[in-house]
Amino acid sequence: MRKAIKVGLSLLVFMAICGAAGYFYFWHSPLPRMPQLSANAQRATLRVGDRDRTYLSYIPANLPRGAPLVIVLHGSVMDGTMMREWTGYEFDQMADQFGFAVVYPDGYKHDWNVCWKNATFPAKIENVDDMGFITALIDRFRASHGIDPGKVFAFGYSNGGHMAFRLAAEAPDEVAAVAAVAANLPTPDSSSCPQTGRTARIMLVDGTKDPINPYDGGKITLFGFSNRGVVLSAPASAESLARRNSATGTPVEADLPRKDANDPTAVDLKRWANGNTPIVELYTVTGGGHVVPQPVFRFPRLLGRTTSELDAPRAALLFFGITKEY
Repeated sequence: MRKAIKVGLSLLVFMAICGAAGYFYFWHSPLPRMPQLSANAQRATLRVGDRDRTYLSYIPANLPRGAPLVIVLHGSVMDGTMMREWTGYEFDQMADQFGFAVVYPDGYKHDWNVCWKNATFPAKIENVDDMGFITALIDRFRASHGIDPGKVFAFGYSNGGHMAFRLAAEAPDEVAAVAAVAANLPTPDSSSCPQTGRTARIMLVDGTKDPINPYDGGKITLFGFSNRGVVLSAPASAESLARRNSATGTPVEADLPRKDANDPTAVDLKRWANGNTPIVELYTVTGGGHVVPQPVFRFPRLLGRTTSELDAPRAALLFFGITKEY
C-alpha cells in the first residue's frame, strides 16, 4: 500500500513538473522592462450608454494641440494594459519621439463586438456598443488634449484587428486609417458589417504559420475550438479592400531587407495605391505566427514565431503618415 502511494505521489510530482515545464516553454514569455518615458500612463473610465468603459492612455509631456491619436486595440483574453506590454511599449516611446497621443481601450469581458455574425463571446451576444465607445474616446481626447480629428488611427491585434476592420468599414470619416495584425476579413456570409462602399485606408500584417487566423483562409480556431466564423485568405482580404476603395491597379511588390540572417522568417509587402497614397498594404510574414511582429517582446511559442524582420507598430506609423521613414 505504501509503495503504491509513493508511486502515485511520484507520478503526480512528475506530471506537475511536466505541466510547469510545458507552461514555461509554450506560454511563458518575459515581459519587457518599462522604458524611460516623458510621462506616466493614466487609467480612466468613460460612461457609454449604460456601461462604464475603461481605458489606459499615454499622453507625452508637452503634447501640442493638433496632434494625432492612435487607438491600440487588444486581442481576445487581453486588455489594454496587456496590449501595451505585448507591443513592447513601442507606441509610448514613439509617441514621445513623434508627438501623438495613445489610448489602449479595454474590450467588454476581453473581447470586441466585431463583424463576426455568429460569434458567441459576450461583446457580440450582448451587442455591446464598441463603436460608440471608440467614438466617445475620440471626442474626449479632442476636448481634453486637442487632438486633430482628421488624424485618428487604429492599430488592432487579432480580435482587435477585427475591431479595426469594423472601424474602417463603419467609421471611415472618424478613423483615417487602420492596421489589422493577425486578422483576415470574415467571408461575406460570416460578416455582419457592410460589404460595399469605401473604407478607411487599411494595412494588414499576417503570418503564414498563424495557428489561429489561417493565412490561406478558412475557419478561425482557438486551440481546437471554432466559434467565430470563416475568413478570407490574407491576399483575398487585401484585394477585396483595394476593390472597395477603387485601388484596382497591379499592386507594387517588394521584399523587405533582411535584418537577421539567422531568422528563418521573411517579409514581403504588397501595396495598392491611388496616386502616391497607399490605400491597402499587406505584409506577409513567411513563417510568422499569431503575433505582433516587433523587436521588443517575443510572443509565447504557442502562438507561433515572432519575426525579427518586421516592426509592425513602426510600419503602421509610416502607413498612417505620422512618420516619414520606417
